[in-house]
Amino acid sequence: MAAPIPTTITSAEQAIEAMERLAADLAEVAVARDKEGTAPFAEVAALRATGILPALVPTALGGGGLDWSTVFVALRPIIRADAGLGHVFAYHFVNSWRLQLNENEVAIEGILRGLAAHHWFWGGAGNPRDAGLALTPVEGGYTVSGRKFFATGAQVADRITASGTRVDTGEKLAIIIDATLPQVTHHDDWDNIGQRLSASGSVSFDAAPVPESHVLGYGEQSGPKYRPRASLSILLFQLALDHIHVGLAEGALAAAADYVNSTTKPWSTSGLERAVDDPYIRELIGELTASTRAADALTWRATDALVAAADRGWALTDAERGEVAVEIAAAKVVSTSTVLEVTSRLFELTGARATGEAYGFDRFWRNARTITLHDPVAYKAQEVGDHALRGAYPTPSGYS
Repeated sequence: MAAPIPTTITSAEQAIEAMERLAADLAEVAVARDKEGTAPFAEVAALRATGILPALVPTALGGGGLDWSTVFVALRPIIRADAGLGHVFAYHFVNSWRLQLNENEVAIEGILRGLAAHHWFWGGAGNPRDAGLALTPVEGGYTVSGRKFFATGAQVADRITASGTRVDTGEKLAIIIDATLPQVTHHDDWDNIGQRLSASGSVSFDAAPVPESHVLGYGEQSGPKYRPRASLSILLFQLALDHIHVGLAEGALAAAADYVNSTTKPWSTSGLERAVDDPYIRELIGELTASTRAADALTWRATDALVAAADRGWALTDAERGEVAVEIAAAKVVSTSTVLEVTSRLFELTGARATGEAYGFDRFWRNARTITLHDPVAYKAQEVGDHALRGAYPTPSGYS
């Protein structure tokens, strides 16, 4: 029997409270679920049951009518509890919202109404480093074939955002694929050291049908039809990674502080009765907390910039888009180094016993090491540097 359709969340307060409750439940089993590493079907079902999935769909189309700032605030407790789930949940919102960056308004409205009515969960199959998907014209639309790796969320999704190239004309089109079709194979092959619950394995399409109503239009990041607004989805993916980095660091620091207060013993020559009074521990956690707050501030600055750019609609200029790209890249440079340092030095705060598998503190570092390799942060530093030196903006691409 299908689960009942939940009531859509329509206020920031509802969204934040619902995610805090869900995060508390997920935190209780985070260590065990990390060890299992199986695809998060149950967790996606729990997220759907809150009513938050259509949060970014306009109210006129039956959605929650919320904004990106609210969504990222709501997602932070989830990321702190389990960054893999934070990743796949965040990508649902990115993949479902990015529909609105295309110009086929009739198709977009129909799909968004479907999302609002059915509370579909969204994944993506758009890794730009893979071979492109092939679109073959047939009566009523197309069929899509090919394989995509690192298809975060596709395995647990109802719908998948992707792009494909027409075999007859070479035109690249943005498309939506029903993830539950028999012509769609989810390979369940995600076995990386971190982000184990992110469902980031590969997906294949074997002449899967794509009706005309699921074709959103032009899908290139360059060329005569390119417009800056259409490429905001790439920046939004990068911004989501910034939030994941910061949330991961926050979760690691909170776990370390709790352990120091409850379990860590003072060093024998410290002359102290409690580890929490150790000046070296206090200094280190203070430095790491300050760095995390700095990364958080940059990330929210970048978030504000993206929201303002999105509000410009199709009037957004290349220069305005470029400013947002630089802000997001700067946040990524700082958040990457911060989360790697925090999750590595966590053990200096907690001590040798904290390396026991029962505590699962290593998952923070494994998650950080995995997610920060999404694309080389050195190239983000170059983008920031090029802007500082020459006023240049990043060239729109699959990663910038």
